[in-house]
Amino acid sequence: MIHKPPVFVIAPPRAGGGVVAAALVDHFGCELNSQSPEQSGGGLHWSPELGLRVRELATEQSNSHFIIVLREPAPTIASLMLAWTSQGFGIDRKLPGWWGDPWAFGVIPAWEELIGKPVVEVCAGQWSGYLTMIFDDLDGIDSDRWIVTSYERLTAQPQVELDRLGAWLESERVTSQSDLRLSPGTLTPPKAGKWRRQAGEIAPALEKHSAVVARLAEFRDRYAPLPLAVDVEAVDVAPVARKVTRPSAGTVFSSQHTNTFPELLAKMGASMIVSTYKSGHVITLRADSAGKLNTEFMSHRRPMGIARAGSRLAIGTETSVINFSNTSSMSNQLEPANVNDAVFTTRSVINTGDIAIHEMAYAGEELWLVNTRFSCLCTLDMNYSFEPRWRPSWITSLAAEDRCHLNGLAIRDGRPRYVTALAQTDNPQGWRDMKGVGGVIVDIDSDEVLASGLSMPHSPRWHENAIWFLESGRGSLSRLDMTTGAIDTKATVPGFSRGLAFIGPYALIGLSQVRESVFSDLPVTQSKDERNCGIWMVDTRSGQTVGFVKFEGIVQEIFDLQVLPDTRWPTFINEPSLLTASSFVLSQVGLAQIAGDRTIRE
Repeated sequence: MIHKPPVFVIAPPRAGGGVVAAALVDHFGCELNSQSPEQSGGGLHWSPELGLRVRELATEQSNSHFIIVLREPAPTIASLMLAWTSQGFGIDRKLPGWWGDPWAFGVIPAWEELIGKPVVEVCAGQWSGYLTMIFDDLDGIDSDRWIVTSYERLTAQPQVELDRLGAWLESERVTSQSDLRLSPGTLTPPKAGKWRRQAGEIAPALEKHSAVVARLAEFRDRYAPLPLAVDVEAVDVAPVARKVTRPSAGTVFSSQHTNTFPELLAKMGASMIVSTYKSGHVITLRADSAGKLNTEFMSHRRPMGIARAGSRLAIGTETSVINFSNTSSMSNQLEPANVNDAVFTTRSVINTGDIAIHEMAYAGEELWLVNTRFSCLCTLDMNYSFEPRWRPSWITSLAAEDRCHLNGLAIRDGRPRYVTALAQTDNPQGWRDMKGVGGVIVDIDSDEVLASGLSMPHSPRWHENAIWFLESGRGSLSRLDMTTGAIDTKATVPGFSRGLAFIGPYALIGLSQVRESVFSDLPVTQSKDERNCGIWMVDTRSGQTVGFVKFEGIVQEIFDLQVLPDTRWPTFINEPSLLTASSFVLSQVGLAQIAGDRTIRE
């Protein structure tokens, strides 16, 4: 029997509040009140969401008392991560704009700032939000109405700590056992150090909440001065992988695919990377051992063009180009070890400003960009936003006016050779009046217009001695014969076609559902046929669709796609982490001068 009704056990999720409540029930023979605090006038109450209501409960129920449960940050966040990824703790709440794993536990203020963040940052933010609200609320409540304990103290000395809480609650324990029995779900301590494998991932996420960590330490020192019988385990900062890519499971996203799609990737030992533009994601597509398609997400702001050459990979975003390099030797430090045959780590970020980067391609050692806003092709320089290298003959001067909507780039014989534009116009946004009928393909070397009157051409590619391209406004794949100048429409696909790659005789075509407000007068939008978002696999010999992967949910537009040959299972490390901080990539000349440092990666 608890003599201070009602009593609320307050803790951030996974910090041990449920353990304390269950231990009190076992120790004192009381009952855990299942009714809401508003419906019940007394008893012991516990729920993770009570941590967001301390001030409200203290005000509405003036005789209420609170047991505050603390736990070390890193193990708490590790436990939160496990709960989030298990998807067994999701709540049925429609959070506008939320697309990540189903939200678990209470919704903190400023939850919108966590949209699109890796699960470790979501959990660290949720932990920080809970503690901030608890501490702020306690500042306005008389200290004689609450007492502080800790998960570590309770599991180290359960009988001593429960007797201390019982004295404050004016309760007597009902057991005569000399040692309290540790039963599953109550005081069974977790396996020591089981959270350590995630410590390197958690540590940098916690750095963003250093003020709350400091506040926790100060609060604990002030209100929980009793020493522990055992030392609290310190945060391990040994270098382990920090995964910032997100699996598709749990997002507002689903996909359907034919068996032929992962079969083709598996047969060719390849994978794919796809930029989704409006949804702000880059998706890696991989074939797993069960013959299914595996998707992994990486968040970027307006990702569009993707370029790959050897170990280098670049992604164009809203205001920058992010350059990655394959550091495959890191694979043995990721979990599970030695599964990833490519580990792309960030090498540099070059800020371009909002030049509306469209397609990109490597020509030898140089990365070329379609600079749509300035109607030109450009390269990059560390000292400048961009270096103009070529513009169409009808563009009289460079201006940030998107005069012709230059968008696509094809490499031939190692040099930029062909581009696509939506119109031959030289006035600001002039292409919009001709977007469905004024498209052109241009030879960069001669400034010759090779094809005109096209409906929004995109994605030119030099393949099998011809220019292949997508006529997006018609949802078609076409081939331009360089000898005769004839255009042969090879296939029509059910969507706005943009993004093109080849694996052998198969064309992989990105499809978008298309925005009606922008493209309402195009043939593809006037058709009554279903419009899809995904990737269609077309046999170029017959023009038949032989497979597809269809995206639903948050992903509605595809911009670019690239095949990663000889790369079955790539992954990305997109932000600085303890793993990248302790791994060094050197040339053979540099490596020869290093002795005895096992952190060096070739």
